[in-house]
Amino acid sequence: MEPNSLKWVGSPCGLHGPYVFYKAFKFHLEDKPRILSLGDFFFVRCKPGDPICIAELQLLWEERTTKQLLSSSKLYFLPEDTPQGRTVSHGEDEIVAVSEKVIVKLDNLVKWTVSDVSQWRHGLRAVPLKPSVLRELGNNGRREALHKYRESTLNSGLNFKDVLKEKAELGKAFTGDDEEGKRVLVLSYPQYCRYRSVIARLRERPTSLLMDQVVLALGGIASLNSNTRILYCRETFDHPTLIQNESISEEFAPNLKGRPRKKKPSISQRRDSQGTNKDNSSMETTVPAKVKTDLKTVVTKPKISGSGCKNMAVEEQTKARPAKGEGEEQAFLVSLYKYMKERGTPIERIPYLGFKQINLWTMFQAAQKLGGYEPITARRQWKNVYDELGGNPGSTSAATCTRRHYER
Repeated sequence: MEPNSLKWVGSPCGLHGPYVFYKAFKFHLEDKPRILSLGDFFFVRCKPGDPICIAELQLLWEERTTKQLLSSSKLYFLPEDTPQGRTVSHGEDEIVAVSEKVIVKLDNLVKWTVSDVSQWRHGLRAVPLKPSVLRELGNNGRREALHKYRESTLNSGLNFKDVLKEKAELGKAFTGDDEEGKRVLVLSYPQYCRYRSVIARLRERPTSLLMDQVVLALGGIASLNSNTRILYCRETFDHPTLIQNESISEEFAPNLKGRPRKKKPSISQRRDSQGTNKDNSSMETTVPAKVKTDLKTVVTKPKISGSGCKNMAVEEQTKARPAKGEGEEQAFLVSLYKYMKERGTPIERIPYLGFKQINLWTMFQAAQKLGGYEPITARRQWKNVYDELGGNPGSTSAATCTRRHYER
């Protein structure tokens, strides 16, 4: 960093990847030292011939890889300097903000800064503190405390103690500091209305009340000089030629994205996924075939060429039964799984009934003993089939669940 040109003021306030963020920087404007910190409003001219506008300094950082000193600012223009022009809806003290922030190198931002703003007459003149009050503030140190309060309200609570100390030293060493020059402050419309209300109530009161904490909390602003102008903003616009300005360096915009986070699905997406999962689970956990009485060799066994877990499920069932009739059961399961696969509804997993895995062979035999699907349904004997499977006798939905599993 070149001496006597640009210098960071205060300690860094953040670090993210290759970016180091700062709160203020010091530069020289017409051989006069000046400090700009986050939240400051100052006058700029984007290029020769352009109208004067107001910039709000919002971000300062240094990119360590390219050694670039950069800034992000928000620009405010008078309504008459916008493409739409001033209309009857614009207030006397209103300005309009550019919708996009501008990324500018610090050296270019210094070139933009305007020192002679004597012709600027826009905005509400702030009610200043009387000279006697200012002298008292300077004597007992309350002026610095007032600075701290004002800076904290404009800069989201960052610790500006080191920056304010540097500004105070600059003010002592140089009589032409920015407190004596013309200042500008841009408020939101509600803040502006509160300030006008407070000033109207304190019209006949001493200006020392502007330092009262209650007055400040209600929207008062303790201006230290009579050259502060207050404006408000409530609209934005797209600047047609600003993007063509060679001083703007959008390619250096910081990438502040961290690790990608999995987005939470919306309520409709969660509802759809739950419905899909329910359909899939019913397909996987049930036997999707209606076994009729005349199909004696209709049903099959799990995929013989399938995964080991399916074969293990069948083996567990066959091992638990006696050797007599084992061949018939094996043939039945093979036929069942083959039939279901040909139908396009393969059995991926044997379903459960009453927290107990269904024995497909036992279910089929019980149904055959009672005459098959249609006679059982007509005589409402599905509860008997459920009992043959060894289900809970107290279940109130045993018949319906058994019939549905058999149908599938």
